[in-house]
Amino acid sequence: MMLHQIEFLIEGYLLPPTMEKLRVSENLILEKVWRMSPESRLSHEAADYAIAYVGTCTTKEKHFFLVARDYLNFFLQIYSLVANQRVIARQGIGIPLDDMSSLGAKSVGWGGFQKFHAQHEAKIDSFSKPILETKKRFLLLLPDRQRIMESSLGLALKFYYFARLARQWEEVVIHLMIAGEALLITGNEAKAKNLSRRLSTLIAENETQKAEISKKILKLYGLRSGIVHGGGKKPSWVDAQFLYNYVGRAIECGLSLRHLSKKELVAKLDKA
Repeated sequence: MMLHQIEFLIEGYLLPPTMEKLRVSENLILEKVWRMSPESRLSHEAADYAIAYVGTCTTKEKHFFLVARDYLNFFLQIYSLVANQRVIARQGIGIPLDDMSSLGAKSVGWGGFQKFHAQHEAKIDSFSKPILETKKRFLLLLPDRQRIMESSLGLALKFYYFARLARQWEEVVIHLMIAGEALLITGNEAKAKNLSRRLSTLIAENETQKAEISKKILKLYGLRSGIVHGGGKKPSWVDAQFLYNYVGRAIECGLSLRHLSKKELVAKLDKA
């Protein structure tokens, strides 16, 4: 077996201002860095970077970089769901690792970036909650990671993450509808009708909410159809926020019901 440490530069708000470093798991450490440039100091861009140290234990035949990237991507996808934030991992740098306990002790480093040093002791506050909740959720789901990511639930989680990376509302709507369909649509069926009914059943707390959500999903699906087929009204920021909320909650429910197959989940919703 071979041990490697891969460093990824993370772009996007991940660690709060007072948190210098966070050990997420045996194989993942996050460390805050600053971008050292006059422009970043003026725009406060420096606060939006971190280094992820990912430790891998692989055979010679297995590519350690791909293993590390998949592990980190799972964490970032959960973070985007929990924190509603846009984060992306840039190209990684790999070095040999003696043992997992030394993960993060040595750093190749990134040109133009410097490690962050907190001016005061880190404390648990509202800014810390998203990353700490992500850590908790990640560790809970980690034993099922491979099964989740190879299922339709993993596909839904992946496209929700893609939606967070999108720059245009049209892309957001398309990615989120793919996520919803991956989670709740099977085979060749009436997608708009069944997606609106099943998703509203999954996340609504009462019949009034169910009717409201179902109606809104049908409208948003119409926007999606207009985008992919040409013509129609363009989606707005408000439309995107509704869809982020609904699909995000549906994926959260799907993760809590991950013991069910997609077929079992759909059957359960159709009977409700």
